[in-house]
Amino acid sequence: MKYPIGIQTFSEIIEEGYVYVDKTAMVYRLANSGKSFFLSRPRRFGKSLLLSTLEAYFLGRSELFGGLALEKLETAWNKYPVLRLDLNNGNYRESSIGLMDLLNSQMLEWEKQYQIEQQAQQPGPRFRHILKSIHTLTGKRVVVLIDEYDKPIISNVEHGKADLQEEMRAILKGFYGTLKSCDEHIRFAMLTGVSRFSKMSVFSDLNNLIDISMRDDYSEICGISERELHHYFDTDVQRLADKYSMSKQKAYDELQRMYDGYRFSEMGEQLYNPWSIFNSLDELKFGISWSLGGTPTFLIKMLRDRQLDLTVLDHHIVATEKDLSTLDNNDNTIAALYQTGYLTIKDFDTHRRRFILGIPNEEVSETLTADILPVYTRIHTDEVTAIADRIYTSAQNGDVDGMMEILKGIIASAPMESGDERVLELNYRNLIAVAFKISGLAMHIEQPTCKGRIDLALETVKRVYIFEFKRSTLAAAERQMESRRYAEAYAADSRPTVLVAVRLDDAIRNIADWAVVER
Repeated sequence: MKYPIGIQTFSEIIEEGYVYVDKTAMVYRLANSGKSFFLSRPRRFGKSLLLSTLEAYFLGRSELFGGLALEKLETAWNKYPVLRLDLNNGNYRESSIGLMDLLNSQMLEWEKQYQIEQQAQQPGPRFRHILKSIHTLTGKRVVVLIDEYDKPIISNVEHGKADLQEEMRAILKGFYGTLKSCDEHIRFAMLTGVSRFSKMSVFSDLNNLIDISMRDDYSEICGISERELHHYFDTDVQRLADKYSMSKQKAYDELQRMYDGYRFSEMGEQLYNPWSIFNSLDELKFGISWSLGGTPTFLIKMLRDRQLDLTVLDHHIVATEKDLSTLDNNDNTIAALYQTGYLTIKDFDTHRRRFILGIPNEEVSETLTADILPVYTRIHTDEVTAIADRIYTSAQNGDVDGMMEILKGIIASAPMESGDERVLELNYRNLIAVAFKISGLAMHIEQPTCKGRIDLALETVKRVYIFEFKRSTLAAAERQMESRRYAEAYAADSRPTVLVAVRLDDAIRNIADWAVVER
């Protein structure tokens, strides 16, 4: 099977025989149920391919849809002029000149294609003249498809670039606002991106857009469902299973653990990231591919600057639809995590109308923790893997002293300057959680028991570690583990349980001592 890795053009995928997960029934419904739409999805989720499919449909290229659902739905195959703009690859970090150059270059191309004389310099009026002229020349209303509409702003959502963000917004507002003022000349318009900047004025003139980002009926328009995974990829999943000498069901389970879990609406199905599935089945391995470009810099900075408790990301975070819909300033960390794909919808409370969020899968979890460690500490990115391997080896070998010395080193490399007790406690929690998380071992934070909560439990093949951290005395940690009988939580487990009491000292801003509790 040929996988379209890095290929986002519908015609190329069909003509060259790459696998295509048929989304054309939803494409047809979208194209014929309204005029102006917006879709937000994380990167590498198929937004560009969706626009390319819409482009082929509106260009009347019926030959590309043979055997697909849309072939039976469409009978007229009307052709429309299509203007497609991709903002993904522009240079927006130095000034707004890069954005202006890209817009002007694209509009010059459209003007040459339809032999339109340029009538204005500013992007908005120039775009308006192009739309009116094409409608007049062809007698057909225009289809406008804009990919990664928010890239110029996303590229600068970090401290110190507020003025540049404002310049980008002003330019984009004038350009995008044309879509509403030229409504009579437009057959269909769609914008895709990561975020919706509602209060930042980018969308203030576009209140005619229908946002389908969190609608149940379009929740699967990008991504791969469990049903689609079995239908299209069963043969290659068997090949993957054969390579690792496991059952096919075990291979499906591992793919689900690694890459499944994205959900974008109240009642929507869980979805796989297409990029991750394609790479895994093409290479026949359970690798990390979606995030090879790294976690966005602005997101890491937001996590650090907002002092977010990283230990709750694997648990329940409650948010409203409004919380998730817009990224209007540098403070909305939860929206940023959701819209970039690092958090997803796990459940929906119908009574309170609240979304319950969590990390989608193991691929995202591993990436996020590995990228966070160098930001919270002075540890270089290249050192993370070696540190993770040392923690893993020490834990597997029962070397408590080795684990704790590594942990001490990590905490020592972190700036712990704040005198705020809450911030200090949060820094301890974050560093300890991230340090153990990068090891790849199963970790449970604040694990409930019948008599309390275990601070941290770490599982290896041979043993289970239970940690209790105290900022008072080592004896207090030992007493709590004994009095609350934490070891009983694993009484039915055949592996031995190792209880470790740890004292944190605020004076040295680090681990002071530790002891294995004898039972």
